[in-house]
Amino acid sequence: MLIFKSRQELEHAIVTMHLDGWSKRALAKHFNMSRNTIRSILRKFEGYRDQGHSALGAQKIPRKSKLDDHMPRVKELVEKYPNITGQRLFEELTDDGFKGGISIVRQRLADLRPRPKKTPVIRFETLPGQQAQMDWSPYTIRFAKEGKQVVNCFSYILGFSRRQYIDFTRDRTFFTLIRRHQDAFAHFGGVTRHCLYDGEKTVILRWEAGIPVYNPSFISFITHYLSKPVGCRPASPQTKGKVEAPFKYVESNLLNARTFEDLEDLRKMGRWWMANRSDCHIHDKTGQPPLQRFIEQEQAALIGLPQHPYDSCEVVLRVCRVDGFVEFETNFYSVPFEHIADILAVKAGEHEISVYGPDLDLIACHERIADGMGKKRENPDHRRSIKIRYGLEPVKESFLALGEFAPPFLSGLQDAQPRKCGFHARMILAMKENYHADDINKALNHAMNYYAFDAKAIERILAATASQRTLESFRNQRAKQQLQKALPKIRQRSLGEYSNLITRANTNE
Repeated sequence: MLIFKSRQELEHAIVTMHLDGWSKRALAKHFNMSRNTIRSILRKFEGYRDQGHSALGAQKIPRKSKLDDHMPRVKELVEKYPNITGQRLFEELTDDGFKGGISIVRQRLADLRPRPKKTPVIRFETLPGQQAQMDWSPYTIRFAKEGKQVVNCFSYILGFSRRQYIDFTRDRTFFTLIRRHQDAFAHFGGVTRHCLYDGEKTVILRWEAGIPVYNPSFISFITHYLSKPVGCRPASPQTKGKVEAPFKYVESNLLNARTFEDLEDLRKMGRWWMANRSDCHIHDKTGQPPLQRFIEQEQAALIGLPQHPYDSCEVVLRVCRVDGFVEFETNFYSVPFEHIADILAVKAGEHEISVYGPDLDLIACHERIADGMGKKRENPDHRRSIKIRYGLEPVKESFLALGEFAPPFLSGLQDAQPRKCGFHARMILAMKENYHADDINKALNHAMNYYAFDAKAIERILAATASQRTLESFRNQRAKQQLQKALPKIRQRSLGEYSNLITRANTNE
């Protein structure tokens, strides 16, 4: 038997052989097919020749269904109950004598009540310098030195030219976000008038009645650059398609078939990739290289950068520990011993840590250690004297300032702990990080009643009688104050006014 490559070749052989005189029986035997199949093939082509052939194919004739006799009832139920389910419709029809299965009921219901089609997304082009889009994407990278780690790709893309800036970070904190923005602004030499963001908490705190509530700290930052954030509604990634799609290019071109030593090696490769690949490739939508389109049409339309950049340092309060270190992001930085137990301001930049005394004079400056390392950075000039390190005199004035019960307690402490008085005084002062000075003063009075002249005793008393507090960030305090000024004053109404409104409404009815 001959082997045919397609159904069309088989049908052609049957038709031509029948024309040459082969009978239907002989053809069925020759091709090992039933006579009914041979007959249907011959009739099909006879019909094409006599009645015409359509490129759309033969129209299927619907078969009679058990549900056909019940269609008036089906239409009645669907019209009366538009949200009726297939199961409920099947139950109603079964009660009326329907003998079929539920599958045909569900299929017919879907035909009668088709699901609404999704509204097509209409892509629109923005004017030069008008809009940018920003987003993050996490990637798991197996570094040669550090092993497998999750890094975040920051992407900021100009809507008109499609020129893109990317960078890789270990975290997505607020300060990392605004610093990467500043790098992107410097890369482009300007800022667009708007930028689209999704529901990230560093930018949008929440949505209320369909309106985004922006992070006041981010608003303060973006206002410095005269740009405006635009929040994209949740679950609508298509509105930021210009920044979502390029992540595929990052994955397939930058990260694909490359090995990186560590994060810095990845960032270095990212900078090379932007200049030699991303800026130069022909964009699918614009048909031009992004850099060429940027220089020719968009660069001049950007908002110029301010003379002084926004201060993106994080400022927090820390109590100097008894060993002469302040802690920030699990790392420790030394300060002069005379500041032990003082509340100090720590200004954390991306590469530098600066520590300021109670009078906001600079007392220490260190190169920043990578967050989470648990390491110490110590300046030998901060360790001039062992007496200063452990003695009472450098902290005596600060201890007496705790309150009226501090002098008698210190006198008792000197009698009870003559050799370790300075150590215990420092331990008590260090508790200012978690407790208010007034609570510590009350704890000193309580301890004197039981002759408990010991730092551990004060710690136990505070744990039992006082509430802990945390030292807030300067930035959070400032943002809170600005927000309170911006909010309208709310006057509490009496319940009688509401009662009058309800009575008036009922009367009008």
